[in-house]
Amino acid sequence: MSSARGVVLLVICLLLLESHASDILNDAHVYRAFASYEVVPDVIDEAPDCWARASFKSGRQAEGGNRLTPTQIRNPPVVTWNSNERALYTLILTDPDVPSRDDPRFREFIHWAVGNIPGNDIDRGETLVEYLGAVTPRGTGLHRFVLLVFEHLQKLDFSAEPRISAQCGTVRRYFSTRNFTRKYELTNLYAGNFFQTQYDDYVNTLQAQLRECESEREFDWLVQ
Repeated sequence: MSSARGVVLLVICLLLLESHASDILNDAHVYRAFASYEVVPDVIDEAPDCWARASFKSGRQAEGGNRLTPTQIRNPPVVTWNSNERALYTLILTDPDVPSRDDPRFREFIHWAVGNIPGNDIDRGETLVEYLGAVTPRGTGLHRFVLLVFEHLQKLDFSAEPRISAQCGTVRRYFSTRNFTRKYELTNLYAGNFFQTQYDDYVNTLQAQLRECESEREFDWLVQ
């Protein structure tokens, strides 16, 4: 095969991959995807109007229920959405399937929360909960990881809320997306996405880095 032909084939493959990803994340499919995986009603009452794009350093991205490994999502994703320059956004990444989807008695487990994000610039937002990758226990099957982006026009006051570091684990349990959004009147679910993950060996590495944090009584905003 000539080098020129190889380049042409590579370009065609990349275009096909881009087209495939665009088709998967077609906004017309949002409602159906969130309902078919029961994100509605397990986490939220209504699906967002459009997809948020979440791309991980591993090269993988969230595609509305696709399977990613804990190793692939070890680092926080780059998340983008069609933002309004006059608005602010609050982002939540939560796992409702704790310890498992069949037995979600610790629902939900909050993996990431950033408030008052200008546009898509998450680094300029207010981090409430630092990103923590998957700590899904062995034998608990697939967990849904749900990413939600809420739009609001005014800056919200999160000064009374705790800040949870990446080293804190159990204190993240019992988060309630519904209670949190009700408390801050986050009524405009602007964009979202989700994927599934289950145990791999990287979970052991991540769990070994966790430590005991403050009493859960200090984190009442997480409790249903």
